[in-house]
Amino acid sequence: MNLMDRNEIVAHLREHGYCIVQNVIPEDRVKSVCEDVVAAQRRHNAQTERELEATRSRGHRIGVAGVGLLKQVVNETQSFANYLTDPRVYGVAESLFGDFVRISCTDCVVTHPGNDRGYWHADWPFNATNSTHIKAPYPDVMMHLASIWMLTPFTEENGATFVLPGSHQIPNNPAAGGMNEVDQDAPHPGQIQATGSAGSVLLYDSRLWHAVAPNQSDEIRVALIIRYAPWWLNLTPTIRGTPDNDRMVVETGGKNYDATPIIRDAFERLPEDVKPLYRHWIAE
Repeated sequence: MNLMDRNEIVAHLREHGYCIVQNVIPEDRVKSVCEDVVAAQRRHNAQTERELEATRSRGHRIGVAGVGLLKQVVNETQSFANYLTDPRVYGVAESLFGDFVRISCTDCVVTHPGNDRGYWHADWPFNATNSTHIKAPYPDVMMHLASIWMLTPFTEENGATFVLPGSHQIPNNPAAGGMNEVDQDAPHPGQIQATGSAGSVLLYDSRLWHAVAPNQSDEIRVALIIRYAPWWLNLTPTIRGTPDNDRMVVETGGKNYDATPIIRDAFERLPEDVKPLYRHWIAE
């Protein structure tokens, strides 16, 4: 599948819940971008592990052993920033959501050999392990366009993400509870792995069931997790320090996907056409 036209990509997303777009980051640039992102993640690795452990100690299902995370990596490196407005990605988000699309997440994920398999879930705002979530049954509306940017090749051996095609049309997901017939930790007969070359992007409806796959190779697998949101989706519950986050997450003692704001200096260094995607959450 090598879809280049945004209308084809949108149609595939609506029918199957996902689409793989190839060569968003050019072949001659993706290795350098990957190196920059991995270096940034490694600088913050110890702090990230402490934060994950603190969250796990409160009894929440978050993080997968063997997977390193750095939130808002754009604060550390912007070598990928020029590609965020690629018409096959950002243009698709505009086709789905209209004007004033925003980026709600820019995270780096490094999956090490021997990592654990993850559980079947949908992303925020549909994952009911989060304090803020939409209750099932879900309306048949795409509310968030998630994407996984493959900075290394995604293969079956190195644990390309498990996805369940068509599951975005199911008004629930295993992580939301109430689906006793589905083992959220077990393989599903309809699952596939989203494989692709370095520089490709997996786009998916945030309702789509997906799971971290084990990396059985000898090399790390590196990705960016970038989500595009419509102007009408309330992001403030995901931003620490906001009244919504205090009320819905802090005061309930729950967990949430908590986003890290972009710092002012990093924002000013962004390309001009990318700045509007981040201006809603600049740290002052």
